[in-house]
Amino acid sequence: MKRQFQHGFLAGLLTAGLLMVLGVTALAVSRTITVDDGIRITFNGAAFTPRDANGRAVELFTYNGTTYAPLRALCEAAGLKVSYDSATRTAQVSSPGGTPAPSTTPAPATGNYAYITAEQAKGFALAHAGVKASDVTFIKAEFDWDGGIAEYEVEFYAGSTEYDYDIDAVTGEVRSFDHDVEGWQPAASGNSGTITSERARELAVKYASDRGIKTAAVVKCKLDWDDGRQIYELELRGGNTEYECKIDASSGAVLAWEID
Repeated sequence: MKRQFQHGFLAGLLTAGLLMVLGVTALAVSRTITVDDGIRITFNGAAFTPRDANGRAVELFTYNGTTYAPLRALCEAAGLKVSYDSATRTAQVSSPGGTPAPSTTPAPATGNYAYITAEQAKGFALAHAGVKASDVTFIKAEFDWDGGIAEYEVEFYAGSTEYDYDIDAVTGEVRSFDHDVEGWQPAASGNSGTITSERARELAVKYASDRGIKTAAVVKCKLDWDDGRQIYELELRGGNTEYECKIDASSGAVLAWEID
């Protein structure tokens, strides 16, 4: 639909495609322009309505072949951080953790950002699991999105163990993992040889602390069975983040870690 707008233009802060700024106030030459409105956005296949800081829906429009949309709403939906420096009139966009990937790293076809490669994601998973590439069979290493965070889902086998990893596609950080061992049988003596729940709590908090999560506290600890062996299932919370952890009740090894 063609419409005429009396619009104050902000020179700069413009990029090709959708990442354009409407929410930053600046005064310049005022003129009447004709635009196409009624523009819709889908995010990962689902309808997405960008909103301003007050929660109001922001109208999108196209002018001279460029679509204008709120930078903050789109970037935050993609898991990026956005701030504005009023002194320099600069919109600042940063990736999770603030660590940009090398510019030479090829990006998947899902976007224009620079991500680590699938092979690099495999390497991070193998390093964390402590196994060699020659000893594993890879099932998949797929680029995906989870809660607005770009990640690789990596799955492989080594011996009788299945490994599942979610690797941050920007930083290479292990976001979550799960080790499932096939063929385990319950011990005949029941709980014989199991660590205490207090020890399991200590191990979970230490695991979080070793990864820079200093505020995590255990809110739930339950002894259960998984694939024929006893494990402790724990939930931890730190700030607005929840963590789930599985610990082998015999060895105390962390079998799974997930960030929610």
